[in-house]
Amino acid sequence: MKIKEYKQFLHSLGLKPTTVKNYIWNIEQFLAWLGEKTMNEENLKKYFDYLLKKYPRVATINLRLSILNNYLKFLSQRWHYTLLSNQSELPIILTPEQLQEFLNQTDKNKTLIGRRDKALLELLYSTGLKVGKIIKIKINQVDTIKKQIIFSPKNYIDIKATAWFYLEKYLNKRIDDNPWLFINFDRAQKSADSHLSVRSVERTIDRYAKKLQPVLRINPQILRNTLAHSLKQEGAQKEQIKKALHFQTKIGANNYLKRV
Repeated sequence: MKIKEYKQFLHSLGLKPTTVKNYIWNIEQFLAWLGEKTMNEENLKKYFDYLLKKYPRVATINLRLSILNNYLKFLSQRWHYTLLSNQSELPIILTPEQLQEFLNQTDKNKTLIGRRDKALLELLYSTGLKVGKIIKIKINQVDTIKKQIIFSPKNYIDIKATAWFYLEKYLNKRIDDNPWLFINFDRAQKSADSHLSVRSVERTIDRYAKKLQPVLRINPQILRNTLAHSLKQEGAQKEQIKKALHFQTKIGANNYLKRV
């Protein structure tokens, strides 16, 4: 439905290729849902209801609605979605007990994969790093003397004692020559010399979260929320929390910290 023309239109706006790709992917998802149905007000409202049921976060729904509004405008459609208010959306934060119970789930898995998962989750939570950053760490970036992750001479992160304890146990059990810190042992033949993907980490978190009673919804962002809240409760100042969570912009950090 004019998807090629829409792609050309997006490129004419000078958008980054990754942005164009994201827009097109979202529109293709919408068109797949629409199928043979007519693009009318009734079905557009049904798609809105579909998004509400599928996605728990207001920000995710608003992003999809914004992209769809852009597409509808391109098609000269009169319909326009009103974005949801996200002021009432508070970050999900685990209690100390829930966090500890979640992290303890990996202790029950004594295999190499279990040790990897334990080191991964402890490091992910304690460093405040985003998944995309942590999966690209190589073993040679781990300073075993200073107990740090080195990104550059002036950019490094101290590894906290608990995370280091489990990271060392994991590394001592590794006998392969894969350069990446966190690798996909369960798919070694299909991904030689590769690191875990973001999706793999998300599935790992979800797998252990489902072992809890009651089952909790946990993802990387919830772990970051919990770290920020914990630091705040301990008396950390805004600048300390910003540094701990590695925010790139002050505006993004300030908006986030107002809600935690």
